[in-house]
Amino acid sequence: MIKYRREGDIIRQKRIWYPGATYHAMARGIRRMVIFQDDTDYQVFLLLLKKMMEEHECSLHAYCLMSNHFHVLIETGPHEIGKTFKGIMSCYASYYNQRYGYHGHVFEGRFKSCIVKDDSYFLQTSRYIHMNPVKAKITAHPEDYPWSSYRTILRMTDDRITQPEKTLAFFKQSIFYYREFVEDATHKYSLCGFSYGRTFTCVRLMLLIMILCVINI
Repeated sequence: MIKYRREGDIIRQKRIWYPGATYHAMARGIRRMVIFQDDTDYQVFLLLLKKMMEEHECSLHAYCLMSNHFHVLIETGPHEIGKTFKGIMSCYASYYNQRYGYHGHVFEGRFKSCIVKDDSYFLQTSRYIHMNPVKAKITAHPEDYPWSSYRTILRMTDDRITQPEKTLAFFKQSIFYYREFVEDATHKYSLCGFSYGRTFTCVRLMLLIMILCVINI
């Protein structure tokens, strides 16, 4: 039986949740406004995220903080995901409004989430999250962006919040295989309605045909 929760005059479907459920969650600033204005804002949010992960016994597998939104790949513990993110977003909104002298909402409604049901979806989500800065043309390479978990998973640094073991286990703990998987530009994906349809490039096939033609000549 599907359960619903009433919020004001809006009836929302209750999120699917069970201990150990994994989600791709995201939230953006109200009216798409900037929610991270400088390094301090990013650092404060990560501290709040770390605190909530520890208190709610969650595992963070990937994250990316963009200027006006964030993405996380999170595995829940004994607490429902809504309680975890309500705490993070509420605390950060209070900090943000106090620092900049604002009032009212910082985030555009409650966070959005998709439950990650299988390993393939888990890996596609990890790649999607880490490629956000590249897709937004902020950096040419995902490891150049400082506010994601990518550098930690590649063992280039340790942000003391990301747990890379599950992700790397799919690649026999090889950061090189994972990096190749993430940065393979021949794939695009469709995740939770975030408008990317998976396609396959024919460039490699065309090159192969050209080489065979040259050999035959």
